[in-house]
Amino acid sequence: MAILNNLLKSRKLGEILVDSKLLNPTQLEYALTEAKKRNMRLGTALVSLNILTEDDIINALSQQLRIKKIDLTKIAIDPIIGKILPETLSKQFKMVAINLSNNILTVVLSDPLNVFAGDALKKAVNYDIEIAVAREHEILRAIDFVYSAKDIIKADNSERISLNLNNEPQKSTTGITSAASSVFAASADNDINKEIIESEDINIIKLVNDIIVSASKNRASDIHIEPLEDEILIRERIDGELFETKKLPKQFINPLIARIKIISNMDIAEKRNAQDSRFNITLSGKELDIRVSILPTINGEKAVLRILDKSSKINKISESSYIDDITKGRILKLINKKYGLFLITGPTGSGKTTTAYSILSELNKINKNLVTVENPVEYKIKYINQVEANLKGGMSFANILRSVLRQDPDIILVGEIRDIETAKIAIQASLTGHFVISTLHTQDASSTISRLIDMQIEPFLIASAIVGIIGQRLLKKLCDKCKEPYEPNAELLKELGLQENKTAYFYKEKGCPECRGTGFKGRIPIYELLVPDNNIQKLILEKADASLIRNTAVKNGFITLRRYGIIKVLEGITTIEEVLQATQDI
Repeated sequence: MAILNNLLKSRKLGEILVDSKLLNPTQLEYALTEAKKRNMRLGTALVSLNILTEDDIINALSQQLRIKKIDLTKIAIDPIIGKILPETLSKQFKMVAINLSNNILTVVLSDPLNVFAGDALKKAVNYDIEIAVAREHEILRAIDFVYSAKDIIKADNSERISLNLNNEPQKSTTGITSAASSVFAASADNDINKEIIESEDINIIKLVNDIIVSASKNRASDIHIEPLEDEILIRERIDGELFETKKLPKQFINPLIARIKIISNMDIAEKRNAQDSRFNITLSGKELDIRVSILPTINGEKAVLRILDKSSKINKISESSYIDDITKGRILKLINKKYGLFLITGPTGSGKTTTAYSILSELNKINKNLVTVENPVEYKIKYINQVEANLKGGMSFANILRSVLRQDPDIILVGEIRDIETAKIAIQASLTGHFVISTLHTQDASSTISRLIDMQIEPFLIASAIVGIIGQRLLKKLCDKCKEPYEPNAELLKELGLQENKTAYFYKEKGCPECRGTGFKGRIPIYELLVPDNNIQKLILEKADASLIRNTAVKNGFITLRRYGIIKVLEGITTIEEVLQATQDI
């Protein structure tokens, strides 16, 4: 890379592009005239006039100036390094700092020939500057990422943020936070006290902030902070899969966990037992609810942070773009019944809670009394009375349900049926004039019947109470930017029950910067809806197994999860492999 002082003596962009044979003098003269008319820089004008692409210009600058071309979508930017440059400077000249090594700061610009940017850089930092070039839109996204970190976990007066540019430990000038102070005063354990102080080291505060910012930017649902034998592994769960994002030295684990405990109001002195808590933050205008779980392991305490965007809108079931109109119409008809039990089933992480809230939003009307019993309450909805179960405090689902039934409810949501007692009360409520919605951990809709019978619920109560059962899964969605068509082999088609069909198009993942090279971006739900008719009710009374119930339902038009997934494959939304993997246990 070129050092800034040498680069400022370089030629003009027009000369470089002509020497690179990307422009002829006539084109250059025309572009310069248009740039002046439009009040644009030359590079912007050339792209706007469709004479050159942004990549053409970047490649020419990289070759002629002997500076490195950086793909910012393929590197992890450390906000601590990024913030070495003042925010106003970065935004004004579209530049971002990406590395600091041996007193040399690497700065990426979209226009490395901007003399004013170079002069401003020399005045702003006391480092030698290495210049690199990148696409402008990537730099703008990187700037947004770096400086949005300041919105996270608002620091009080005892947490003064300052940069440690020499990579040396740097203590907060005013000591520890009020939360830590109370523990510090109460504890006589010197090691614990040391960790509390270390956890308030400005680098640890910023490290926790940046870990959460990174996860939010990447649409992660969970953050895993895992102590290994000789290092710390940070992973993010994105679209249902864990991805490694960074590794840290092992010595950071105690202060890192201590910091997380402090902001979660956990017992910082407790290291032998698991702890659960939560905290709220606002990041770039989004309100995030972060649930924290700490678990002791042989290598130290592991933390898992689940991220829930409380500001995201829950669509009504009628507004869902993922459910076909026929299934949607049947669901709407079922949930508008006066009484009955409506169940949403599937394994952990299949989107049951989101579906339950979509149904609640549909039913949320001023003339209805809606009450929920949840653990925890994930989304707050206006006009709905939401109660949080507290199992440690004796406020179980069953105990709360008994009280709720005395509150004149029309519709009740039970977050999850976990035990016999809750199941019995929910079914009894559904048979006495209440519409009850709940979730249950089963593999599919048909096996829900067997699960309830195993919980010692009488078959005649099940047959009388249940009005409908949704089974669901989440499938990874193909990235629209890079998915590519292909012809699956005959065996794969046969496994899905499909014939070779030249009119059908199948797509597979490829990978691009937009999807982090995975080929997938986002997830979609697939559903099956089982409505017990007379035949199904008869099978329930006979305690028939799940396969017989499913086969009987299929004869009457029941669409299984696998068939619903195949529809999404034929629509080009997901892959055959995703459907097979998600439904292999059915």
